[in-house]
Formats: sequence, C-alpha cells, structure tokens
Amino acid sequence: MKISSKARYAIQSMLQLAMQVDNKPLTLADLTQQQNISSSYLEQLLASLRESKLVMGVRGPGGGYRIAADLADISIADILMAVHERHLTRPKKSSYGISIYNDMWWDLSESIQNFLSDISLADLMDREDVQTYLHQQRLFKDMTSVASQAEKQRKRA
Repeated sequence: MKISSKARYAIQSMLQLAMQVDNKPLTLADLTQQQNISSSYLEQLLASLRESKLVMGVRGPGGGYRIAADLADISIADILMAVHERHLTRPKKSSYGISIYNDMWWDLSESIQNFLSDISLADLMDREDVQTYLHQQRLFKDMTSVASQAEKQRKRA
C-alpha cells in the first residue's frame, strides 16, 4: 500500500511547521525549498489544510503558515482527510454485482483510518527517527543552498 504524494507532502509540511520554535510562521518559500516542490502545488495543499483549520496563514512581514491547533489534537487521519476528503468516504452501494469485495476494501480502509486517527502530530514529533529525518532533510537543504551559493560566487570570480 502506498501513500499518495499529496498526503506525503501534507504530512511533511505539518511536521515542518510543528518544528518551528514558538509556532513561528514559516513562509511558503521556505516550505517549498525544504520539500523541493512547486509553490503552487504546496499552496493548494496548505489551502486544504487551512480550510480544515489545521494551519493558519499569518499576513505581513514575518508571516507565513503555522499550526492552528495543539499538536496532540491533530491526527494523521485529520491531515489525510484535509487533502483527500472525497477519497476517504464510503461510496453508496452499487446496484449491480457482488459488493463483498468493495465492502472488504472499505472495511480495510476504515481500519487504516482508525489507526491513523490514533496517531497525533505530537506522537510523530516525539519519535526520534522522525526528528532525525526532519533535521537531516533541513540540514541537507541548507547545505545544498550554501553549496549552490558558493558555486555562483566562484563562477562570478
């Protein structure tokens, strides 16, 4: 079973925002640079997260996005529902064919959703492997940025 790129980027964005000291806003540019995705794509995801009241936008200098609720109150299922709402609701029974297979898959889907509902953003942030990954990713992006700036300066000289 695979997690969609949309869900992966949404969860990763929420983790990046959760890392901010004192819930300081993080700009769209910072989020896109750290995840190496387009700003328009991430902006759509953040709009869905904002509609679900998981993040909030902060205007003005020093603005950006920040977490809108307590980390313990945001589940991974909440994040997935924000970006995949229509995919996580059981469709109406069809009038043709045997539906035992559909029911079986929807039961599995509901079990997964219940499992993800029990994992909060705070739970993920407490995991050492998640912290290590996020710090390595941020460090890698920062080192890549420093290296590219050094390369540009060398070409100018």
